[in-house]
Amino acid sequence: ISKFILGAKEIEVDAVGRDGEIVVGAISEHVENAGVHSGDATLVLPAQDLSKETIARVTDSARKIVASLMVTGPVNIQFLAKDNDVKVIECNLRASRSFPFASKAVDRDFIDIATRCLL
Repeated sequence: ISKFILGAKEIEVDAVGRDGEIVVGAISEHVENAGVHSGDATLVLPAQDLSKETIARVTDSARKIVASLMVTGPVNIQFLAKDNDVKVIECNLRASRSFPFASKAVDRDFIDIATRCLL
């Protein structure tokens, strides 16, 4: 889907959930437009070109996903956004490649927090 919505941005949420609630999280933005595989994309955190409305929708969606799946531990959710229309691309119940980056950018040890939540 990300290749077919021209001019869309790809956004990632890296977070840690505990019993369906996000205890720590970060929103990063891909520098390239959507369509570049997330493994090849350049990330920036904090996001630079997202509107407050888009950030609010991504945050709300992430909270709802984590709650509905009753996530405990690490989670990575990828979104596609254009003109404040936000779509979920995928949700992974694991630490992603961007987890260490997000941890350093927000000065919180996501892996340590996830481990403590899982124990």
